[in-house]
Amino acid sequence: MNTKIIIPSVTVQKVLSRFNITDLECNQEGLEKIYQAWCRNIPFDNFWKRLDLAKTPFINKDQIDPTTFFEAWLEHGIGGTCWTTTNALQHLLVEIGFQSRIVGGSMGDMGMVNHGSLIVTTNDGQEFIVDSSISNETPIEVTPKTIDNSPHSIQLIDEDVKLSVLFEFPSKKDLMKCAIYNDTFSQKALHKSHLESYTHSLFNDCVYIKKNNELGINTIIGDTLYTKTKNEIKKVTLTKGEIHETLSSIMGFSNELIAHIEKTSLLNIPKESNLINLTR
Repeated sequence: MNTKIIIPSVTVQKVLSRFNITDLECNQEGLEKIYQAWCRNIPFDNFWKRLDLAKTPFINKDQIDPTTFFEAWLEHGIGGTCWTTTNALQHLLVEIGFQSRIVGGSMGDMGMVNHGSLIVTTNDGQEFIVDSSISNETPIEVTPKTIDNSPHSIQLIDEDVKLSVLFEFPSKKDLMKCAIYNDTFSQKALHKSHLESYTHSLFNDCVYIKKNNELGINTIIGDTLYTKTKNEIKKVTLTKGEIHETLSSIMGFSNELIAHIEKTSLLNIPKESNLINLTR
């Protein structure tokens, strides 16, 4: 578990090419470029995990491996949830040349670690929170502040033993609070949390996929598409055919992946869903 994980350079270059990044320095501007590109290209979604849980895996590998993660995204457009996206982004940043460490967090500020985030250090020593789940497009400097870039606005609060990020749900204007702790999270702890999330996670009971674009955020929760921009939130109930089209044209999933999903029950709406109830 302590063996250094290295993403092949050819994979790193393919990712940067897909991000349309050709020249990158390990400063604040470079970090802003890579994080915005991540948020607009790699979805935060629960399909890989839910396919595993349904015993109908699309790719019979562990997504926590960053090379597996990126190769699958490059070919099929699939992203991941908190632990897999955090781990992949952390390793990508390190391969590029940034100093980056995984830290534990608590989504909903529940007093327990249920979330992973990153503290990234630039070449001039500045520290930033970069979070693949919050996806606010702008690295958050580790000092109390407000970043007003609606619909991705956040507020960072220093609460002595932790930092707290306040951000809006992608489906509504209500605020969610995420505590960020400073202690470095080991690879062993990350793998343990990843495995535990298969049995204890809000993101296991229905479709959830979120991806930014230059206008705002597109999110499917259950069978509802939320399109959130600076000025409005549109809400549309989708048919399964419309979900297919949205996964393809907006989220970037391959036809092969969508066809595999449609052979399962993943698009069905559960009678009770904590995720739908929280986000509607």
